[in-house]
Amino acid sequence: MQWKYALTVLVFTTLSCYFGGCTQPEPEVAPPIEPLPATDTPAPIPLASPEVLEEPSPPTADSPVTDENRIQFPSNGTWVEIGTHLEKGSSKQYVLSAMKGQMMSVSVKQSWPFIVEVADEMGLLTNPNYERPFWRGALPDTQDYFITVKAQATGDFTLRVAINPPGQTYQYFDYLDSKRSLALRYSDEFAPISEFPVGAYQGVPSLALMFINLDFYSPKTNLGEAYFLFGEMEDAQTADACSQPTDRIETIKGQKTINNFDFTHIETGDAGAGNIYDQVIYRTFYNSVCYEMVFFMHSGNIGNYTPGTVEEFDRATLLQKFEAILSTLTMQ
Repeated sequence: MQWKYALTVLVFTTLSCYFGGCTQPEPEVAPPIEPLPATDTPAPIPLASPEVLEEPSPPTADSPVTDENRIQFPSNGTWVEIGTHLEKGSSKQYVLSAMKGQMMSVSVKQSWPFIVEVADEMGLLTNPNYERPFWRGALPDTQDYFITVKAQATGDFTLRVAINPPGQTYQYFDYLDSKRSLALRYSDEFAPISEFPVGAYQGVPSLALMFINLDFYSPKTNLGEAYFLFGEMEDAQTADACSQPTDRIETIKGQKTINNFDFTHIETGDAGAGNIYDQVIYRTFYNSVCYEMVFFMHSGNIGNYTPGTVEEFDRATLLQKFEAILSTLTMQ
């Protein structure tokens, strides 16, 4: 490859472990997150602890990349965020070393208009026919890997790169809202984004997570995009205003108790031009605030595909992954 750099093999040991822009001050070092075993269900996060990770301050454009854009993880770190400004049609490439079998995830916070390409010394690992702002997969060998961010329009981007310790399928990240009153935990199958889809939810989400497990997406299945969205509406007047449907396509399915909090379960369904927009919504009114969690799934009508070429995405399993985040909910 014409962009091959001098190799430096980094040996990752078992580590523990998040998002920002490109031109703001250097972030404070966040407390490490102890990863859960891959086979365990994430436990609720104790809000009383001051060690819960908050949204980090943005990194500077040139940190922590050194030596010709080589990514260097911080001491005892398993993820990093970097970024800069790109003009339309330009690109930025980074390089890092990792070991065979390690799980790496790459995502751009701004989503559109950026796409990412991941390659090893033999060629692309990303599918050139499906341009996406993310990639996640097991690395095929111990070597250097190359990450290229391409801009389809002018703007700033923030790139998150996470590599799990050897033998660890997942690592987990904690979210704490601005009032330190609500906490959630999510795995590296999800990545925070600043742009989110238009949907049937009440407020502007304060946390938007893009689902980045490629096994659920085209060309394997008919799934196009999926998100976990969290919002809080402080101007809610009553519990009824919070729980009642806000759109003609919303249907109340019943009540659900999650970690001792009672939620109204609402679902929506809409279709047009071969697209299906499916949302599962949970809302609760607590301490005069309406909290809302949305599972957003956008897929193509399976009937529009050539028979036998595409499978219906596994909605039940995807819902379990959304619910795993919701199961970590803690409020005070």
